[in-house]
Amino acid sequence: MHLEASITVSAPRRKVYAAYTDFESMPKWAKELTAVRITKREGDTVCLESEGILGASRRAVRILKLSQPNMVECESETRFTRTMRTVAFEDAPEGTKLTATLDVRVKRPWGNILSTREADEFEPSVKEELTSFARYVEGLQ
Repeated sequence: MHLEASITVSAPRRKVYAAYTDFESMPKWAKELTAVRITKREGDTVCLESEGILGASRRAVRILKLSQPNMVECESETRFTRTMRTVAFEDAPEGTKLTATLDVRVKRPWGNILSTREADEFEPSVKEELTSFARYVEGLQ
């Protein structure tokens, strides 16, 4: 499944990028997360472990490649999915345009159950996360 969503944040790109890569603060704007912990940092690669609102069943391991201040590429895996996510940061007249692109692969046997669902069903949650992040960053000013 492929998803893409964009939003403009009323803040300079470096500030938006810094807020996005302040990983321990993610639960403040990513409502499905309850905790984020950096497990390893080496050069431009960061490994995270996160827990979601459903506890251990929503634990994820994420490997992020940082290209400051333009892009964050993330591979994550839960027991249900494997996701490749790219978040691009571009200067815009009103601040910073964020574009999130996700490619989600649902693991078996969940793939059989979820294969009938369309990307349109998941797109609102991606947009909601970007909107929540924009409000968070704009509140930091």
